[in-house]
This record gives sequence, C-alpha cells and structure tokens, in this order.
Amino acid sequence: MEHTQRLAGIILCCACCLLFSQALYSQEFSSINSDLDQLESLIASTLQNTEEQQKLLEDLQRSLSESGSLIENYESIMSRQEQLLEDLQSRLNAMSETYRKQSALSVKYEKSSKFWRTFTLIAVPAATLLSGTIVWVSR
Repeated sequence: MEHTQRLAGIILCCACCLLFSQALYSQEFSSINSDLDQLESLIASTLQNTEEQQKLLEDLQRSLSESGSLIENYESIMSRQEQLLEDLQSRLNAMSETYRKQSALSVKYEKSSKFWRTFTLIAVPAATLLSGTIVWVSR
C-alpha cells in the first residue's frame, strides 16, 4: 500500500512538472487533454497492477501458512507411524521369542514321544512275553 502511494505521488509530481513546463503551454488544448487522459490511464493501470500484486502476495502468504500446517500434520503422522512401527517390531520380536520357545518344546516333545513310542513297541511285547513265560514256567 505504501508502495502504491509513493508511486502515485511520483506520478502526480511528474504530472505537475509537465503541467508547468513551457512545452506544455505551447501545445494545443486537445493534445493536453489526450496527454492527461493517457497519464490518468497509466496511473489507473499502475494502481490496478499494484493491487493485483498485493492480492497475489496475500494469497502466497495464505498458501505458505497452510503449507506450514500441512507440514506439521505430516510430521505428526510420521511420528505416529514411527511409534506404530516400533511397537510392531517389539511385538514381532516377542512373537519370534515365543516361536523359539515353542520350537524348543516341540523338539523336546518329539524326543519324548519317540522314546515312549519305542518303549511301547518294545516293552509291551517284551512284558507280554515275559509274563507269558512266567505263567508257563510256574505251571
């Protein structure tokens, strides 16, 4: 706004200089009117351009402000995602530990199961034979 006022003052000063100059008085009045009209249109277009630039600056400031809040939101989301990923990593580590323990127990169970299966396949027939032999001998 201050820039617009300064520019208008300079243009007004130039217009005053033109009005009071010797060359201006020697021109015809129609020429003076057309020059004044041109000067007026130049001032009007300069003011309009300045106002448009000011609106563009305001829009730019608004956009920058919105971008700042979007960046803050993005950082907040990224921080939350990092927390969720860390939580997921710790859960995966816990699940992995549980799987290792289950795997170790499974190996133990398999060995125990193999022992009892072998024992059953050998001991039951052997016990039957021994028992039958004892009964047969005691007769």
